[in-house]
Amino acid sequence: MDARNDPDFVDRTEAVVRLGSMLLSSGTGAYRVKHAMARAAKAMGMDRHDAAVSLTEITTTTHRGDNFRTVVREVPRVGVDASRIEALEKLSRNLPETCSANYLDSWLDYIARNVRAVWPPWVNMMAAGVACAAFAILNKFSLEEAFVVLVGAGCGQAVRRTLSKRQANQFGVAALSGFTACVVYLAITMLCRAQPWPPLQHVDGTGYVAAILFLVPGFPLMTSVLDLARLDLTAGVPRAVYAIALVISAGAGAWAVCLIFGLEPLPPGQHFEGVAWWIAIAVSTFIGICGFAVMFNSTVPMMLRAATAGMVANTCRFAMVAAGMPPAAASFFGGFIVGMLAWLLAHRGQFARITLSVPGSVIMVPGTAVYRTLYWFNLGNTAQAISFGTDAFIGVLALASGLAVARMCTDPGWTMMRWRNSPHAFRT
Repeated sequence: MDARNDPDFVDRTEAVVRLGSMLLSSGTGAYRVKHAMARAAKAMGMDRHDAAVSLTEITTTTHRGDNFRTVVREVPRVGVDASRIEALEKLSRNLPETCSANYLDSWLDYIARNVRAVWPPWVNMMAAGVACAAFAILNKFSLEEAFVVLVGAGCGQAVRRTLSKRQANQFGVAALSGFTACVVYLAITMLCRAQPWPPLQHVDGTGYVAAILFLVPGFPLMTSVLDLARLDLTAGVPRAVYAIALVISAGAGAWAVCLIFGLEPLPPGQHFEGVAWWIAIAVSTFIGICGFAVMFNSTVPMMLRAATAGMVANTCRFAMVAAGMPPAAASFFGGFIVGMLAWLLAHRGQFARITLSVPGSVIMVPGTAVYRTLYWFNLGNTAQAISFGTDAFIGVLALASGLAVARMCTDPGWTMMRWRNSPHAFRT
């Protein structure tokens, strides 16, 4: 029978693709999208399900007996919604052994209607500022500098939210948000210089790089490397390009401020020593991850678990560097520790592991090195640009590799490279 003459078969394939589309638009990796669709297809009585997933498209072919149907679905906008990822993952893992298209569609309707923004807009904007302020402390800026970074980043996030709701171009939004954050930061700095206020007397204008770190595309960066680790080039390469393009766009906004006002992203001095520095690392990491988790729309339990895992991992990373380990190797072990702790804290599938591991590792991304790379390239100082760029590239690669190795140690599907698009695709 032709699949077009079998309405039930058509409805089931549409429901499966809808599940994958909602997961992809929420920012999760291709591996999870394929795996969730395979579980749903099995529950609906399909004999085989093949899928190819890119950054914005899904192509699936579903087989049942002599029938097969191929569907291509486009996801116009890519974002990050950890709460929706968690809800969709739970749904795909808890489907009954046999279910109908109406059953799956009704649950997808429920998730679409009810799993929305966990945090109000003002908390989201404040979270961006807090995350960047934590980045500033970890990059050895003063507390006064971190406060100004908090205000600038919060204003930049307000611009990003406003323009994103109007579905503006994502790269243009990143550039304008970065420009706004830097301008607000600079305005406060100039105000402090014009009329020195004792609490802000140490604000010297060097921390503006930290004010745009809320634009670091943590989910695309991490998931791109994880997809590549699975040899899924169709998804991994576009994600990496997308993440790099976002970084360049945000850096362009910051560079415009540098060009107009003659700023330089100078390295900060050390403002904490001894035990106070290690306390600052732990507290800043925990608070910073909470900020990123709020931006990713994580629930409170997800946020606390991710922050705990990231705090332990990042403190260990700093300790390894202090002991003489190369920074890249320390980043690898930091990513590995986050991945293993995320596995332990996920409580046997209660939480999607990616919603814990990625927020927990974003704080370790060398964001300042990324933006300093763009700055020195724009000035034509190739030697400085290559130096910072190499540090940034190796740091991100090592961090994501640690996450991938942790996944291989805890997931047989990763260890043995069982390809889900096979006659045995429904083994979970």
